[in-house]
Amino acid sequence: AASGRPVITCDHPGCRETVDNGKTGYLVRPNDTQDLISKVETFLSLSCAQRSEMGLAGRKKMEREFDRQIVTNAYMQLVKEVAEQSKKEA
Repeated sequence: AASGRPVITCDHPGCRETVDNGKTGYLVRPNDTQDLISKVETFLSLSCAQRSEMGLAGRKKMEREFDRQIVTNAYMQLVKEVAEQSKKEA
């Protein structure tokens, strides 16, 4: 998605957060071969312009939600919360 390409991935934690189903790519039910086939066929039926639009929407999502500073800030906040909780328990 960060490279502006549509994504087909499992509807599983860590993957699902990166895709707006049908807009930036497709989410596939885990261990469901028929769903994967269906999503690939759906993707292949899109025009080049639709695929490009989907990829650009994915890039914008990455910039908006997964910018390095956003991720770093969230990580640092979590570290701070864990450290504070450890102090309380000690």
